[in-house]
Amino acid sequence: MRCAGRQAGQAGGVRAAGMVMAGETHEVSLDDFDASGDDIVLVNEKALNWFDVSAIGTGEMLFTAAWSWIMYIGSLYGIKWTLIGFAEGALIINMAWWLYREMITAVPEPGSIQSYGREAGLFSIGTTYFVGYVPIYGAFMWLELTVAKGLLHGLFPSVPTGIWPYAVLLPVMALNLFGHQITGKVQAILVIFTLVGDVLLGLAIWWLMADHATWAANWQSPTPIDWLTPFTVGALWIAIMAGILEVQQVLVDEWSDFERSRDIGLLSAAWQLWARQIPVALGLMATLPLGVLAAMNVPTVEAVAAKLGHGPVFYLGMISMLVATYTTLSVFFMAEGKVLALYAQQGALPRFVGQYSSRSVPWVAIVFMAVFALAGVYITHIDFIIAALTEWSATLYFVIAVFYLRMKQRTDLERPVVVKYGVPIAIFVALFSVMGSVAAIKLNWQASLTWFAIVAVFVFYDAVIVPRTKRGGFYRAQVLRKRSSALRL
Repeated sequence: MRCAGRQAGQAGGVRAAGMVMAGETHEVSLDDFDASGDDIVLVNEKALNWFDVSAIGTGEMLFTAAWSWIMYIGSLYGIKWTLIGFAEGALIINMAWWLYREMITAVPEPGSIQSYGREAGLFSIGTTYFVGYVPIYGAFMWLELTVAKGLLHGLFPSVPTGIWPYAVLLPVMALNLFGHQITGKVQAILVIFTLVGDVLLGLAIWWLMADHATWAANWQSPTPIDWLTPFTVGALWIAIMAGILEVQQVLVDEWSDFERSRDIGLLSAAWQLWARQIPVALGLMATLPLGVLAAMNVPTVEAVAAKLGHGPVFYLGMISMLVATYTTLSVFFMAEGKVLALYAQQGALPRFVGQYSSRSVPWVAIVFMAVFALAGVYITHIDFIIAALTEWSATLYFVIAVFYLRMKQRTDLERPVVVKYGVPIAIFVALFSVMGSVAAIKLNWQASLTWFAIVAVFVFYDAVIVPRTKRGGFYRAQVLRKRSSALRL
């Protein structure tokens, strides 16, 4: 999750808040700025360490990888095409990182995609993606609350299901309002529990539940295969792997050893997803027919209950997933709340949205996100959520490729982008992303249209409205006066 790292650094907010391309600003002096309104001050900001960064991906990937995507892909296309999609996704994520690490080296600034948008002459698109993570990770919150509702309903079937999203979300919101976030020792203990629990769950599934005959029966796709299938399964996979791209961006932003963080970030994040989640998911697909798994609300624990009953393995999976839910939701509040507050600093949202409490918490943004999450969980469906996030990931990789190609044309960068085979790789990633976008439209055109509408609104607002406000104009006028130097590398 890129947002968490970008906003966690003390300097990140200032640098990211002022980015703009030439020709999009009007001259605004400091005297013209509305100094009568007290500016938003970020106090006691804490930089993330390596363990915090690792924790960011853990809870999210426990849900979205092992159940919502890998199981979703498997139920539609069988084990064979699930593995093919994984290979495609791994290829795309490595290609995208090959481009990304080069852009990071040329423009070593927190704010990442916003910075590259500025250098590519497409600043408003970069800003749109920066802020667009709020509704996107809001969709992740919908997904997690939907799953948590299914988990708790399985434990307490007599309790009305509508109460569970509140029971899960409100305690997390309260903890964040009091300033208890991912850097706390309690959170670290919970993350360790999910790591250990996930490994034990995977071993138990393969040892006690997996069956060779079931694996063979689930190998082929239960649905027809056509020319778009490779792009569909690839797009579904890069929707998971986008989370990996987020984690290494945090690593690059927060580690003092730039070259090491730039080069091994991908391996660190890949371990979190690929080495732990795929064995669990594939093991589940070797336990029951795909049609049975697809009909379950939460296959990760319901399959265990069907095969082993409510024993130790069942409760291990149940507790691990619930702990991961609380951990991940806490990260969302911590990271995305700061995104909203930072955007308010830029003048693109009302000033009160960026208000921080005495505990250094963007409390207005956190309350807004809680309302957004609770509303979404009651009006969306799992297919809509997955299609929307798949469309987002496809367009994200497309934008990365386009930014690289535009930066490649620049001749005035202190450190030009010169990565080997960069242009053909960028073209390939862009074309694959376009086809992935088409596949997402086929999955659910309403979800794709919703995402494109969000992008269009943000781009218009950022390009047309924000530069005309005093606050927005002030921050934007600063960006070309100072740029992080690539010569120090």
